[in-house]
Amino acid sequence: MILKSEDKQFKLADDGQILWQADATNPLPGVPVGAIKKGETLLKPVAEANGDNLPEGQDKAAVQEKLQEWLDRYIHFSLEPLFRLTGGDDLSEQARSIATQLQGALGILPRSALEDVIAGLDEEGRKGLRARKVRMGPLLVFLPELNKPAAVKLRATLLTLWQDKPLPAQVPKDGVVSFTVADKEIDPDYYRSIGYPVYGPRSIRVDMLDRVVCAVYDGAKDGKFKAEHKMAEWFGSNILDLYAVLEAMGHTKIYDPAEEKAKEEAPVAPVIPEAVAEDVSSEVVAPVAPEVKAKPELATFRLKRGKANEAAKPREPKKFEKK
Repeated sequence: MILKSEDKQFKLADDGQILWQADATNPLPGVPVGAIKKGETLLKPVAEANGDNLPEGQDKAAVQEKLQEWLDRYIHFSLEPLFRLTGGDDLSEQARSIATQLQGALGILPRSALEDVIAGLDEEGRKGLRARKVRMGPLLVFLPELNKPAAVKLRATLLTLWQDKPLPAQVPKDGVVSFTVADKEIDPDYYRSIGYPVYGPRSIRVDMLDRVVCAVYDGAKDGKFKAEHKMAEWFGSNILDLYAVLEAMGHTKIYDPAEEKAKEEAPVAPVIPEAVAEDVSSEVVAPVAPEVKAKPELATFRLKRGKANEAAKPREPKKFEKK
């Protein structure tokens, strides 16, 4: 029975158990017939059959081999962009180095860890990485295709298993853009590896983080930039958290209109004489439409010093001498 089952009849549960549904037309999860165990590499865990739950007459060794084959296919299918990185022979030495390191890090690394290799990339190397959908952002190098909830959850499961920690893994809610970690004890490297780098009080999905980082450098002028309301909207955070994230990236807040306004003295309300107040209260006042207030100006930051900052500076036009 199990040996002739289709892939859709198996499912990897959050707690690491492998479930089998005897009826191929039934979409519900089945019964546990095995579990995953730590293997020789992070991306190749071992499938171990549970002899107590196998249907009568099923050979445990044969079932275990079947489960392993399914598990390998499932991981390869779910994380296909990761395995695609090192396939083919079209990558230059530098590009292959980036691809290999990125694969070992589950598809995301700080750009600073790869900067020297990136500097040595030729156009063919960059073309090969683009073909593999590698995004080399100002802050992070990553695979956007792995931001899907299924890929996030599987990477979390594999990494938790590899680190000898109990399952189920700690995983953000499906599709969440960011969440607060200010009051939690967390492992920043773990969350970065599953696609949610931690900056300041928030863990942020890498594609949205990259979107804000690009907006920062695109809007920078003379080494400074102004925070924008849309950045907080992209994060799904308040303004103070946005400021904290930007500062955690290494940018320095140099002017905050809200802080300046708070320093000013509050205006004193005029005192209306009692007699006048009575006269006014007897009048019929037409309703006034509420005033639509513009969003307040946000803080200005100085860009973090470094290669990304240098890249944001306007380039000097090339000068050509007449021959």
